[in-house]
Amino acid sequence: MQHSTMQDSTMQDSAMDGAAPGARRVTIIGAGFSGTLTAIRLLHFADSPLEICLIEREEGYRYGGLAFGRAATNWEHMLNIQAGRITLRRERPEDFLEWANEEADRSSWPQKWQYHSFGVACVVPRRIFSQYLAERLRSAVADAHSEVTLREMAGETIDVRAEGEGYVVKYVDADPQGGVHDLPSDQVILATGHLSPVQAPFYHRLKGCDRFLADPYAPDAQERFQAVGPDETVLVTGSALSAFDAVVSLVHAGHRGQILICSRGGHMHGLYPVDHEHDIWQARRPPFLDAENLTAETVVEGVEAEYAHLRGEHGVEPGSALDAVFPERVMKAWEPYVIELVSRMDPRDVRMLLDRYKSLIVTNRTSTVREIGGIVRSRMRGFSGAPKTVTVLSAAVQDMRPVEDGTRIRVVFADQPDIVVDRVVNCLGNNTDYERTDHPLWNGLVNGHGYAQPQTRTHRGIEVGTHGQLVGADGEVARNLFCVGPMRQGDETTRRGRLGAFVFSIGTLRNQCFDTAIEVLRAVRSANDEERMDIPDGIHHCLVRSCDWIVDDLALPAGKPDATRLRERLLGYARATAYPNAVNYLQAQDRTERRKYRGILDDDLARFGAAVSREFGFGAQQARRTVSMLTTLVEKHAVHNLCDITKLAGWDSQYGDQVKHAPKKDA
Repeated sequence: MQHSTMQDSTMQDSAMDGAAPGARRVTIIGAGFSGTLTAIRLLHFADSPLEICLIEREEGYRYGGLAFGRAATNWEHMLNIQAGRITLRRERPEDFLEWANEEADRSSWPQKWQYHSFGVACVVPRRIFSQYLAERLRSAVADAHSEVTLREMAGETIDVRAEGEGYVVKYVDADPQGGVHDLPSDQVILATGHLSPVQAPFYHRLKGCDRFLADPYAPDAQERFQAVGPDETVLVTGSALSAFDAVVSLVHAGHRGQILICSRGGHMHGLYPVDHEHDIWQARRPPFLDAENLTAETVVEGVEAEYAHLRGEHGVEPGSALDAVFPERVMKAWEPYVIELVSRMDPRDVRMLLDRYKSLIVTNRTSTVREIGGIVRSRMRGFSGAPKTVTVLSAAVQDMRPVEDGTRIRVVFADQPDIVVDRVVNCLGNNTDYERTDHPLWNGLVNGHGYAQPQTRTHRGIEVGTHGQLVGADGEVARNLFCVGPMRQGDETTRRGRLGAFVFSIGTLRNQCFDTAIEVLRAVRSANDEERMDIPDGIHHCLVRSCDWIVDDLALPAGKPDATRLRERLLGYARATAYPNAVNYLQAQDRTERRKYRGILDDDLARFGAAVSREFGFGAQQARRTVSMLTTLVEKHAVHNLCDITKLAGWDSQYGDQVKHAPKKDA
């Protein structure tokens, strides 16, 4: 699979640049985890001429982004999730394990991992995960429809502007001698990853100081960690997972000096038990939600009381194995109630609570696997002959300034004496305010063109439609402009009740990429349709509502026997035949199997359309529209269910016996 860079400032003829004649173009901006996985899903399901352009500005982030790319990691950085849960395809939970144990080229792996057999519960180096992503992209290219092509491009996108029914992507070549080019596109998917790291006011004196690492995931960050003296004192601001990553980077670089992890609340991620396995609980609706007016005070008091009640109900003992995972499982069980909470509260109170309790939420929403957290926790304790080297400071930083000719940094606290350290590493997380950002592309999309607006209730990320379509400043949902990734974090909280790192976890992004890719392909297929279907938001979640809407759209006389009979006919067929066929198609292993199930689905729908036409006296256009609407809604319903985060994935492979909680697929 070759990377290619466009050389001309105008769009080349499709046949000349490798695309099939008449192919439509989908451009994905960003080739990190979300962009690459979306490209894979498009390659899986595209069945008509299509050119997929995948643009990445930083080669070290390709096939992984900040979290998994080679530029931001070393071989000691592990995924904070077990191998059985990192598949790129939720419908095939065993996919990563099969790849790692049977297909992966291990020649470049350290010897420690070359002979490692991966199981459901083991950890995985992030660099291996990046390789998995890259090789699955190559496999998808090889298996794609003959008229579907992928072009990997190197360059920085600086603008996207509407033109006709599509958009023009303006990008700058990665080559220093390159120029600025326009790339006309039918659909655009923004997969730009995180915004830049938070730069707190107390950092302003450290600008340009080589003793300050502003971004621990920058392309040169691993080199910067290697430059830290082995006995230097390092202050890490922030205590979330990025702080743990910083400690791992320092240890990998041979550092043995003192590391101070500073957090206002002193909150830290816990450790998962050795035999930990993901599980999903149910919890009662918290009683405080019955209050007519949900103020911030009511919510805080109610959450504290309900959490104490649940601990007592489950008999949680401090320091027990259950204690280690209890906060995470409660927060997962509360996701439906978070949705209600956010929808009912004043948005200003929602934002205030998310800001005030950010550290508490993040550190309690997930613990750490021992290969990550153990590195930090063991150094917080120390042993005979191996002194304690990590200390947690619960303190509020007021100011930082270079001292001793810029070779050290003085840190001023609000509530304790100053300290002087050799280095400072910023681990306060990334910006989430897309209205005030130094990212030129997003600044233009939000403040220039008005194609996007900040997420209205949380002000984290941007406002999006059901399938990741951007919502403009005028409130209109874009037809051909989508996004996947951290910019949807506020929507994940509002729409699905997700909090902490789970607003952009592997599972969350995996679902986004699948759903958005299918929706983009639906837009590609319907681009030349005579009539469009403006399907109400969320109606596809329920087949009953879907069939009701189809009958209403056909404008049959309400309450007449024909309308009732048609509704029952559509629902019965959807449940018994169309939905199972759609699921088989979406879960197919490869293109041959997908083509087989697509044929079954299409042929059966055609027969059903003919039968409905005879039974109800429909004309050709009315029958065609009925089948088209049913096809679309059933497929949407199938994708929605396959991405259901309230259920564990089903296993039907050799690895199923290693899983305690997940149901088998035929259950």
